Amino acid sequence: MSAKQSKQVLPKVTPITKAKSTELPEGFFYGETGLNYLDPNSDSASPVWICSRLEVTASTRDSQNKNWGRVLEFKDIEGHAKKWVMPMELLAGRGELLHSTLLNMGLNLSTSYKAKNLLSEFINKSKGHKIAVCVDRVGWFDGCYVLPDRTLGDTKGKEILLQTAHPDSLGFNQQGTLEQWRDEVARFAVNNSRLAFAISASLTAPFISLLGIEGGGFHFRGESSQGKTIALYVAGSVWGDHSRKKMWRATTNGLEQTAFLHNDGILLLDEMGEMNGRDIGNAVYMLANGQAKQRMTESTPKQWRLLFLSTGEIDLKTAMLEAGNIIKAGQEVRLIDLEAVSGEYGVFNVLIDSFNCSKDQAEHLEAVTKDYYGQAGLAMLEKFIANKSYALNYMEEIKTNFIKNNTPKDANNQVKRVLNRFAIVAAGGELASHFDITGWQFGEAYQAAKICFKSWLSNMGNVMHSQEHHQAIERIKGFIEQHGESRFTVIQASEQTPLNSFSAPPVFNRVGYKKLEDSGMTYYFLPTVFKNEVCKGLSVKTVKTALRIAGFLIIGSDGKDILKRVPDHSNPLRLVAVSEQILQ
Repeated sequence: MSAKQSKQVLPKVTPITKAKSTELPEGFFYGETGLNYLDPNSDSASPVWICSRLEVTASTRDSQNKNWGRVLEFKDIEGHAKKWVMPMELLAGRGELLHSTLLNMGLNLSTSYKAKNLLSEFINKSKGHKIAVCVDRVGWFDGCYVLPDRTLGDTKGKEILLQTAHPDSLGFNQQGTLEQWRDEVARFAVNNSRLAFAISASLTAPFISLLGIEGGGFHFRGESSQGKTIALYVAGSVWGDHSRKKMWRATTNGLEQTAFLHNDGILLLDEMGEMNGRDIGNAVYMLANGQAKQRMTESTPKQWRLLFLSTGEIDLKTAMLEAGNIIKAGQEVRLIDLEAVSGEYGVFNVLIDSFNCSKDQAEHLEAVTKDYYGQAGLAMLEKFIANKSYALNYMEEIKTNFIKNNTPKDANNQVKRVLNRFAIVAAGGELASHFDITGWQFGEAYQAAKICFKSWLSNMGNVMHSQEHHQAIERIKGFIEQHGESRFTVIQASEQTPLNSFSAPPVFNRVGYKKLEDSGMTYYFLPTVFKNEVCKGLSVKTVKTALRIAGFLIIGSDGKDILKRVPDHSNPLRLVAVSEQILQ
């Protein structure tokens, strides 16, 4: 039998077909087992099976005609329909990520070297029957909100798709109805400020970029078993299941990708204490500022804007100090510390229904957030998009009212920045209630944000001083408390007594001098030690300004540091003089 006859009797091969009115590349055809290839230039070739039926239904590119891709559609081994908007760059090299991703999604795929190459060739040569616009992250694009599996809003006749090398729901999934979520989850937030605030923050997160609000986070701090993680589950149920909760336990680089995937949304991070303390400060800056590091392999760094909720037994300051780092005021403003415990029931202010203890109520909430989730966020987006101008004005009015009624007298700019973030969460929560998303009465979200802001404010201290000034005063106070008895030489004599008659005990590693004045003890710091050790990591100018404003810095008649005669020096020295009032 000739080679030509052999080719004709090869069975179980259906004629070449078309996929959605699009011709297949030469040599490729669909048979009973899926996609095959038969070399059209060889009379003796045998069909090569590549994979189960895979169709390229469209080509994609971004708004700058870059980042081309293909829309791949198929059914997995169990018959579930799958769709992946794949970046063309995955065809480079050996295509290992392409093949591993398709296998992970359930495509029945040949692992032979030839079949892998043919798959890449098939995808490369197939164009699909249309061209769609692609974006590389979830969030707002051209007035629409792009999700992994759908795009909400008026696309103006275009198809807009999320294109990613890692196809995933990204935690956007749904179970149950909106009514069930309201009745089984959201109602527990009524009169429970931390839960209401967490839900409000989750509902608000997609809109901060539209309102020009900077990114940032809120950290629920408290002892173990107080319900902190429950607050994250409740917030996460707005958009999806428990998989939305991530862990702080990651590298900064890992969090960059996580943040990018949560653009225009809420990011939930549990257990701050599990992250390397040396990295936390940089991670907070990175998450809030919304930009990853510039890398040689990227033309532009990844960017995002989001709100994030965090939990931990320790706060940011403690975590950084334990790692030997100095916290900066900008980090504390970007991650606002909140006491998770709001009353005798931990994270709960009140228990509802027949619950007799916080543990039972927390376990119930953990269970119902596994059953009802994901509908509230979609409903919020749909109603916001349908009433965009009205919704933005509504939120601005609530925000303005919140700021007007809750700004402390003489508040500094950092307090105002923090207040602004609380205000936008109040506004988003109230808009959700107005749209009948939460089932709450008017004022519930507003009051929850107010209670949480007052809790933060109570730990703030003097609102007239900036975080940098608070930090400076705490630094000097802590240093005197720690070293006041060991590293200051006591000046016991009067100014008229010869210096060589001083009989104070020797002081090793001296930082300065101290003298009991009529007004109390004064601590005199040697300027070089004050700069290089006491104020290490801080601006000396800022420290002195903070001390002066607070009334703790004693200056000379010439407006400069005190000029004073001290032991072991023949000439007077300029010394930084601090009153003991700082200790009180």
